[in-house]
Amino acid sequence: MPLYRIDREGQHLEKVDRSEFSNEAELQSLVEQNLDFLLGVRLIATEYPIPNGRIDSLGLDEDGIPVIIEYKWKKDLSAIIQGLFYLDWVMQNRRPFESIVRDKLGKDVDVNWSKQPRLLIIAQDFDVKELAAINQMGPSIELIKYSLYDGLFNIEEVNIVESKSTSVPATKDEQGREVTIGELTGRTTKEVEELFYELRERILALSDSVWEKVFPTYVDYRTLSTFTSINVQKRRLKILIKMGDRILEDPKRLAEPIPASFGYGRLNTQFVISESNLADYAMHLIRQAHDYVSG
Repeated sequence: MPLYRIDREGQHLEKVDRSEFSNEAELQSLVEQNLDFLLGVRLIATEYPIPNGRIDSLGLDEDGIPVIIEYKWKKDLSAIIQGLFYLDWVMQNRRPFESIVRDKLGKDVDVNWSKQPRLLIIAQDFDVKELAAINQMGPSIELIKYSLYDGLFNIEEVNIVESKSTSVPATKDEQGREVTIGELTGRTTKEVEELFYELRERILALSDSVWEKVFPTYVDYRTLSTFTSINVQKRRLKILIKMGDRILEDPKRLAEPIPASFGYGRLNTQFVISESNLADYAMHLIRQAHDYVSG
């Protein structure tokens, strides 16, 4: 896709030339140095050796779910097979993975196995055969396409990894019991339940790239990384948003900073609502987080 720079007078366009990394290592290094900012993933190991291979990047996302990242400088049909091999290794070696996390991030960091680990494949482009294969493989495989220009770098998801259907796949709690959105909202008052579903519908409508992840007590909404998380409580919704170092436009002063010690990663701002008349204002705050993450 061509990219153009607007001149200082705002009247003319200048084409920005495409560029190339010299090798795959340059791509990997740039992404790893900015992994938390780009994808909401904390790096725990690079070029991690396992039998019959090396995992390019191992990480942990904002929900504590393991992440495997494979980089491909050019098109490479073997990338998916290679990534699936590494994904299988992580699933079969939970204790070694947890040990890596503790060594890198500290003993208090928990690994969340309630959902399948995520496999991210970052490449310049993908073949139509790869896209067709991914559509048959389930929601844990994410294809991310990058573009490099003169002084500019862009990434975008190629496949939608979760359904926007109201029939959301169940997740499991610590006892292995399945939990659905319906069960989550069934614990609240009728007003809070209706408020949640209104916000859910409006959040999913923000863009085609928004998808949700359901957990036993909360629901995350994300594009390339989580921009808001709704904790469903009995009489209220506690909403966490990601704003980075941007100043939140919050004339009602509803939001407050989240202390880093709470362990919510880059979700650094929170507010609480319980009444439907605040739905519009809540979306005003959430939309700012979505725009921050989506660029």
